[in-house]
Amino acid sequence: MTGKVVNRYALPTRSVAAASFLPAGSNASIPGLTDSIATEETDVNSHLDARIRVVVALTMAVGIWQLLMGLLGLGYLTVYLSDQLVKGFTTGSAFHVFTSQLKSIFGLRKMIEYNGAFKLIYTYRDFFSMIKDTHIPTLIVSIVCTIFLLLVKYLFNDNAWIQRRLPMRLPIPGELLVVIFGTLASYLMALGPKYGVDIVGLIPLGMPVPQVPDLSILPAFALDSFAIAIVSFAITLSLSKLYATKYKYEMDSSQELRALGCSNIFGGFFQCIPSTGSLGRTAVQTSIGGETQIVSIISAAFVMVVLLAMGHLMEPLPKACLGCIIMVALIGMLKQVGVIRKLWKVSAIDTSVFFVSLLAVVLLDVDIGLGVAVGWSLLTVVFRTQRPDVSVLGRALHTDIYKRIDVYKSAAEVDGCKIIRFDAPLYFANAEYFQQRVRSISKLDHRGITLTRPPVPDKPAAKDVVVHDASRGSHDAQMEVIEMSRIVDVKRHALPQTSNKRVPSAEIVYHPSNSSTSPSTVDAATWTADFFEQPVKHVVLDCSSMCFVDINGIQAIKDLAAECSDMGISLYLASCKANMRESLALCGFSEELNVDHLFVTVHDAVMFVIRARRQAEKLREPSLPEEEETEDTFDMDFPGLSSFGDGRWSLKTATFGTQTSPMKAPPASASKF
Repeated sequence: MTGKVVNRYALPTRSVAAASFLPAGSNASIPGLTDSIATEETDVNSHLDARIRVVVALTMAVGIWQLLMGLLGLGYLTVYLSDQLVKGFTTGSAFHVFTSQLKSIFGLRKMIEYNGAFKLIYTYRDFFSMIKDTHIPTLIVSIVCTIFLLLVKYLFNDNAWIQRRLPMRLPIPGELLVVIFGTLASYLMALGPKYGVDIVGLIPLGMPVPQVPDLSILPAFALDSFAIAIVSFAITLSLSKLYATKYKYEMDSSQELRALGCSNIFGGFFQCIPSTGSLGRTAVQTSIGGETQIVSIISAAFVMVVLLAMGHLMEPLPKACLGCIIMVALIGMLKQVGVIRKLWKVSAIDTSVFFVSLLAVVLLDVDIGLGVAVGWSLLTVVFRTQRPDVSVLGRALHTDIYKRIDVYKSAAEVDGCKIIRFDAPLYFANAEYFQQRVRSISKLDHRGITLTRPPVPDKPAAKDVVVHDASRGSHDAQMEVIEMSRIVDVKRHALPQTSNKRVPSAEIVYHPSNSSTSPSTVDAATWTADFFEQPVKHVVLDCSSMCFVDINGIQAIKDLAAECSDMGISLYLASCKANMRESLALCGFSEELNVDHLFVTVHDAVMFVIRARRQAEKLREPSLPEEEETEDTFDMDFPGLSSFGDGRWSLKTATFGTQTSPMKAPPASASKF
């Protein structure tokens, strides 16, 4: 990106000054050029001063942008760079760095460097077309260096068997040895002048003289410098997060922004290009065992010594040696492609984030690829919340906990009541989907017509009731089996109130009288829901997973409440967050949905539904003469079974969930089975 800006604005001296008259962010050519300059390719050497002026000013502009973002605390925006995005981005960037070394490794001096989208495709097209012109001496040097580095890396440094037998971890500095022996071999064998191997060449001694950048040309590439600031920070942050995860330490993204900005502003006075995290150098430092910033300090000190006193000693070093060091160090990052298999087993959406990030960076270049990757990552969040899971809850056996009935086999629905949970925030993008799913689960179509359930058979199969006392233990409990030839006057089952404490009590066991199978212990709610389903009269929305609700979501809930009210169905909300309650109050309650329809927990809402249904049933049923409660003989008092004839029970209590209810003797005129 820096090269594109420099090539666009680095014109002859008289034209660089004219850049200050361009509007901010303009990408047009600087006016005042002759036709020959506009049509012919500008020679780098003839315009070196202009290029230096542009790159120094660009470095200063990038540093100012990054320092401002750091002071404003915009580092928190890095939360949108997920681990999958970072891995895909760094892997794609590693492909770019790897490809950039092909020219020096194969000695293809005529190979052109491309910029922009699809540059890797163009580069490999030229590479395979020019591979027949490979410089053999350069290729031999590359092969020898690569083999040596791989042997040192995999047979010694990364060999756990060898490292365990050493008194201390002592990695061999293979990269340093390649530089030293490569320089000696090139000098002694005259690889540059005699064999035509491309070498480093002249290294000027000393530090550049500090100078103030030409700030008058900054407005010409203000937007370009902002894009470079964003991309350079993203690269630095990606490497930081990658190695922070590997070595288990924390990082402050805003502090990284401030440090990067200060380094670029300081470097602007010494003819430096915009700095960022170097993928190749970071991989090299890691491969030699570096884990802290001490490695960077030592490396910077060594570079300074070379610049001040030892530059002439490094001039014979073949560029192929440096290319081999970088390519071998990048192998670990290129191996991250294998994470696709692991991600696919866990989540297809996370796999798509990695895959899109990788392909976008490889095909569309680093800057465009980063934007595409971030955009796709944010879209996946929208996809997840736009059509989330909408589950039906049931009461877990012997508890006041409500779980998904399709996951927990012991969870059973409460008759005549649908408990629905929406696992996402409710906002404009999923409000319509929310209404559709609630209507479908509650048997309401889009016209508000209730679809009734299949009728209950008139003559259900005969049952046996086995009662055992759990207080005596499950193995030696005394049981008594009473055969019931018929069950008459089946009523809807209502769960009694329960507490959070589980207390041992008796359980009811049902099995057919003509079946040879052993009885199975079930909850009363489960048994009733399985055999005697009733039409939906109440809907409870579990709002515990709704982290926020916007105005569209509130209106969707109110519309559902109105539809349910028209069909004689009550809608209740449970476990609402504080912001949701405030939004409901600000939007205005209605007759169908008011404060009386809000409950702290789902269990509270269910208990309210049960009490309301019991009161309604008492008003509909004719009053029966009161019967005296006996100590030894009585029947069960729970909705669902109204008369047991001559059947007698030898247990005073029966269990419904965690509630122990007394049993009463049936009237003498009860129907026979």
